[in-house]
Amino acid sequence: MKRRVLLQLGIPLLILCALFLLLAYPADRTLRPQPLLEVSVILRETDASLWTNARQGMEQAAMDLDVELRFLTPAQNNDAAQQAELLEREASGGAQAAVLVAADREVLAQTVAGLSGKLPVVSLETDMTHDGAVCFVGTDNQALGRSLGEAVLHGVEKGGTVVLLDSAPGDNAVTQRLAEAQSVLEAAGRSVAICRPEGDETIAQALESILAQTDAGAVAAFEASALETAAQVRTGENALLLYGMGATAEVAAGLEQGKIAATAAQNEFAAGYLAVAAAVESIRNTDGAQSQTLPFFMVRRENMYDPDYQKLLFPVTQ
Repeated sequence: MKRRVLLQLGIPLLILCALFLLLAYPADRTLRPQPLLEVSVILRETDASLWTNARQGMEQAAMDLDVELRFLTPAQNNDAAQQAELLEREASGGAQAAVLVAADREVLAQTVAGLSGKLPVVSLETDMTHDGAVCFVGTDNQALGRSLGEAVLHGVEKGGTVVLLDSAPGDNAVTQRLAEAQSVLEAAGRSVAICRPEGDETIAQALESILAQTDAGAVAAFEASALETAAQVRTGENALLLYGMGATAEVAAGLEQGKIAATAAQNEFAAGYLAVAAAVESIRNTDGAQSQTLPFFMVRRENMYDPDYQKLLFPVTQ
């Protein structure tokens, strides 16, 4: 008798549980993992390690947002034509979005515009939103250039000469920063010498050559890799003041050792993370993603260990 009562109570309860599970997990919803989103990252330099901090941010975003990243570099530094070819290839190869660090906006504009509606492109470092990119992630390059120029003014007297490193010729963030710094310096009575590698000449060779010919009081670089190179060239007791842009481990070491007077630093980790997040948003939302203008800060040896600046120079401590 007792067993019959238990069966009478238990069977309906089991049926109710089964109905609940069916309602909670309808037929068109499976428990199988969804396929990863495919995002291609196209850098402008052959050495991807120069983007270590930004790449860490990208990889963290990929883990958080279920993304498979594909990092691509041109065969030669700042080869915009090859970047265009890589974009076309990734669009036809199944990539769902791309993050582009443009070497030359003018060369890439037609390709980016032609991919509108096919492959969402997020521009990192150089703003290409007027050329078809869905959004931009990076600093205000003109403001950064002006700030660097103003910083150099404190180290070079009126009438003195400043060498500016044009390490990435073309219409890009580096040249925008350089142009603004040059304008500030010349308006304040400083002479400017542009250092631009020619042919197979390296940045280090070009810098050594111009320093041998110029009575310069300071050198300014406008990207992290060029700043690292300049710090290696800058040796001797009467070494020049060195200013630049970047927040890598090598730049932090240069600040600590007194090789670098000041650097304009942004949160590279955040830039990488936000770029991938924007790419994901552009895949999932037909309206695209919002541009993100990131702040930058002038960091010197005396303030590099302030808590806020430590996070910029040493992202692993975040």
